[in-house]
Amino acid sequence: MFGKLKYFALFSAFFFSVSALAKVNIGAIAPLSGDYVTAGTEIMTGVKTAIEEINQQGGLLGKKLKFIPIEDECNDSLAVSTAQMIALNKEQESKITAIIGPYCFNQFQTVTETFAKAGIFQIIPTAVSAKYEQNTQNSLIKMVGSKKQQAQDFFAFYQKTFDWANIAFITDKSHEEMLHAMQNIFAKKNKSDHLKIYIFEDYDFDYDKIAESAIKDKTQAAFVVGDMSNVSYMAKELRSKKHKYMIFVDKYQVMPEFETIMGDLMSGCYFMSLPSLKDSPEFTETLVKLRLLGIEPEGLAVYGYTAVQLWADLVKKSKSFDYNKLANTLRNNSFDSGWGKLMFTNGNPTQPLGYRIYLYKGGEYTQVY
Repeated sequence: MFGKLKYFALFSAFFFSVSALAKVNIGAIAPLSGDYVTAGTEIMTGVKTAIEEINQQGGLLGKKLKFIPIEDECNDSLAVSTAQMIALNKEQESKITAIIGPYCFNQFQTVTETFAKAGIFQIIPTAVSAKYEQNTQNSLIKMVGSKKQQAQDFFAFYQKTFDWANIAFITDKSHEEMLHAMQNIFAKKNKSDHLKIYIFEDYDFDYDKIAESAIKDKTQAAFVVGDMSNVSYMAKELRSKKHKYMIFVDKYQVMPEFETIMGDLMSGCYFMSLPSLKDSPEFTETLVKLRLLGIEPEGLAVYGYTAVQLWADLVKKSKSFDYNKLANTLRNNSFDSGWGKLMFTNGNPTQPLGYRIYLYKGGEYTQVY
């Protein structure tokens, strides 16, 4: 209880301390500790960089922007109460006009409805659960699409490079959506007999037993999904038993703990993530601007940065910060994302951004898909 009271006290104090000179406040919600600290820190860096750049150019519609970082503990009750506190804050100096995030989707429906009712525009800079594609708040942009794309891109790489292999899909019960996406794509391509499923809970999280079963079932590769520790120790067990065993993980689900636990066994592992865009021709102009600011964009920083620029483009087209005008403009326009033009239907991109696959070897990540 004390922890929650302390959290709320700090949060309230933060709002109280916002400078009266800030005309337009932009909030970013992301984890700055715990399992997803890498992702959260990168997103915050990108948002902060974009806001600083806009201010250096004179602001937006003649107003300067104020960056409001809000730590997300990926907790159901805190996610809702934080959204409610943001929505209830009506003081001109401290109210938030737009939200980037959250990264975690605890109580997603309730949180997005809370922001919509408060007239706060919201952009999700990373992939969301497919079940939220039907969440059609007028003020909600799901910038890169759904996580089910990850299963589709994994299968495309599998089909192209090693479709002779049996795949172990190892997950916990909280990732049923990803499990269903994998089953659906393998079934659609008549490869169901090549996909073997292992649920952590069914084995009481005994990594040794799961590894023995997967190897006994003659699998040659595993896609492991779950929390940071379970994925890391499971991957280590598989590689320890069979060094050439192929491991696929979501980079932002496992780092930085994966590197510590795996040690030398990390070499040869595959990492799935949204593209860095650093090698994208469409992103060259934005990349040059960032480097002139002294920023070398890494990972999800690009997406935090792009989310702010996307909102700024929407404001410019609307010639207003007004919530309803922004929502109306969103329905009828395409937007410059920094890597190309984006259009949205019910807040979903008409062309979702695909995942990339990187092979870690010799201390470096090499894109292989």
